[in-house]
Amino acid sequence: MDWNIQGAQGTDHVTDINRIIKVIGQENPDIVTLQEVHDDTAVGQPNQWQQLLDAFPQFTAHFAKSDGDGSGGNAGNLILSRFPIKERLTYLLPQYPANTNAVRRSLGGVRLDVGGTDVRVYTSHLSAGLSDMPTERRNRQARAIVAKLPADLMDTPMVFSGDLNIRPDDPIRPLFAGAGWNDTWTELHENIGASAITHPGGTDVDRIDYVYATPSFDVTAAHTVVTSASDHYPVISDVSVRSSAVAKEGTVMAGPASASGWANVAASADGSATLRVCDNAADGWGVRAYVRDKSSATTVLTGADGAYADGCGGFTAPPASLPSPIVKVCLYRAGEEKNCRELTVT
Repeated sequence: MDWNIQGAQGTDHVTDINRIIKVIGQENPDIVTLQEVHDDTAVGQPNQWQQLLDAFPQFTAHFAKSDGDGSGGNAGNLILSRFPIKERLTYLLPQYPANTNAVRRSLGGVRLDVGGTDVRVYTSHLSAGLSDMPTERRNRQARAIVAKLPADLMDTPMVFSGDLNIRPDDPIRPLFAGAGWNDTWTELHENIGASAITHPGGTDVDRIDYVYATPSFDVTAAHTVVTSASDHYPVISDVSVRSSAVAKEGTVMAGPASASGWANVAASADGSATLRVCDNAADGWGVRAYVRDKSSATTVLTGADGAYADGCGGFTAPPASLPSPIVKVCLYRAGEEKNCRELTVT
């Protein structure tokens, strides 16, 4: 469960941590990542992450402090876990420009013991704003996270979540896709529409909160929770570590400036393969991908996004020998293909 709780301030401008506690209790998640959690003990006010721990003694926690919350206290990102926390990380993200007084952002992370399997969970809250300066600040923060968390180079199953303050067509999404991160929401749903909204009050593209996972996970469900307890809706994804470990994966970006979409192939230790194809631009062109074996040149998987914009498709091949898959991605419309690219996954 991921949620920006806005310091427990609801859409009625009343601050009430008990409403946050009620929603979390109703959803009963195993892992919770929260942004805009306040610790105001320095000014004689509540410590919200401690209040949450008091309400949910089954959890352990890591509070990744970022910057002051405007009232003399601290704000940051919180990770709550039913599973034992073996390691904690807080990484301050870059400021831009260097002398800015903008809120400092952080990346919080934990290493969990999930039934004997190491799982890493990270969360962050990127800067808001659409003008040039906050956009560049947010882009630098995202690049720092990708550099810290190159999913395609990591063997440990990993989840990354947070309020990224970007809509689905933002260039930051291809940045995460290119680093091997899969958006769990689009495993099952489209980017837009009422069910995808996480920041209500705007248009139907106000999806700015995300739960990403590496291909080591299977995604079985994803939903949001309509609530007035914060100005954001929680995003809940049901994931499980795949029974056969991912041995290799790779992503090929599609279209001009590598921003139209992408295809990710993950080959598992049992020889099975999973192909994920996403279209990220409403440009009238879809995204189509092919996976073939390097040695035999046999095509084992073919898939397309299923729509000409804002959609993803998932495709699987049963266990077989696929030591060096080659993934090819093209833009397509009717019988035409263009801008094709290939990658050999080793």
